[in-house]
Amino acid sequence: MTAVAQLESVTMTGATGAVIAQPRALIYKKMSDVMREIGAIGKDQKNQAQGFKFRGIDQFVNALYPALTKNGVFMAPRALRHDQEIKDVVRSNGKSGVDKHVSIMMEYTFYAEDGSNVTVGPIPAEGLDSGDKATNKALSAALKYALIQTFSIPTEDMAEADLESPEMGSSAAAPVSAAPASTVAATASESAEAAPAAKRGSSFRKPATTSKAKEEVKEEGGWE
Repeated sequence: MTAVAQLESVTMTGATGAVIAQPRALIYKKMSDVMREIGAIGKDQKNQAQGFKFRGIDQFVNALYPALTKNGVFMAPRALRHDQEIKDVVRSNGKSGVDKHVSIMMEYTFYAEDGSNVTVGPIPAEGLDSGDKATNKALSAALKYALIQTFSIPTEDMAEADLESPEMGSSAAAPVSAAPASTVAATASESAEAAPAAKRGSSFRKPATTSKAKEEVKEEGGWE
């Protein structure tokens, strides 16, 4: 039995009004079947330099491989553009260095056994490395996000973009809530009573400059 004979038929009406049975492309059903078998991928890896958690490309490949092979889907990558340049950078330790910056534009085509296919892209990606891994990093990033967006791979801790609304060009200030008049009056009274004590020897006075005075401040509970 050929692959075409296994396909479901789509009923179409021709120009003369005749009913035509045309095979449905198999790739669309198979892509949906792959999505159902993947499941969620958590952020189990941790960035050593900055400490944030992320999902690595190996997690996606490991999760997708059995689903793709089971459903007879394979992927063919294609680079549409590849640019590279040498950049002067300042590393986290403050030292200057030279890195290679790679920018690529990728697309990925998923095929079923009947020859039907779906192309995803173009997907832009970048990589920065002091050695020969800049292109590798860009390729990994492009594939990772192509798979995430194509198969809508969920995670339990994805950040919500609408959670915050930062304002551009203005410093963040803590919100000030209106307090009752009685509370304001009580606060002012307490401040007035505490003022003489602060003059006599408050623990929040300005630190002394001499070593002897610093020792006295420490003994009295002051700050440096």
